[in-house]
Amino acid sequence: MSAKLIHIESPSFEDVYIQFNRLIYHIAYKLTKDAQLSEDIVQETFMKAYRKWDTLIDFRKIQGWLSSIANRTAIDFIRKESKRREELVDDQETYDSPFISCAARMVESEVDFHLLEEEIEERIGMLPATQQEVLRLKAIQGLSDKEIARRLNLNPATVKTRYHRARKQLNILLKKSA
Repeated sequence: MSAKLIHIESPSFEDVYIQFNRLIYHIAYKLTKDAQLSEDIVQETFMKAYRKWDTLIDFRKIQGWLSSIANRTAIDFIRKESKRREELVDDQETYDSPFISCAARMVESEVDFHLLEEEIEERIGMLPATQQEVLRLKAIQGLSDKEIARRLNLNPATVKTRYHRARKQLNILLKKSA
């Protein structure tokens, strides 16, 4: 089997599972920090994907498609788990309820943050390579325009222009996905 399955025009579902089940597990575990729950999320993700397999048009986007399903599935599992824990606390009539409720909101906020982070990274990948490079060096690595210009052998004004255009285009792409 090839390492780059996503370039196959019509891979079998089994081949996709073999290639991506570890990635889906990693996504689930990153969000839940729970091995058993992550295994359940992997199963549920692939069940959802199998049910919608015929709707996938561009097989080059399988990884993003599965990642999106996995993220949403993990969030659903986390919400269900948080509700279940809150119900247990309510049933036991303990005083920890506000703490658990706060912790559940914190987990949900962290999940939302990770999803936003992944969406931004995906949208950055849609920008022209020259804009991606400048955007990552400035926004992520924190380099100055002069440092970027030296590193890329560009005029500092060109760096500013590329950064401005990259931010503008990224903003447009993020608004489209909202």
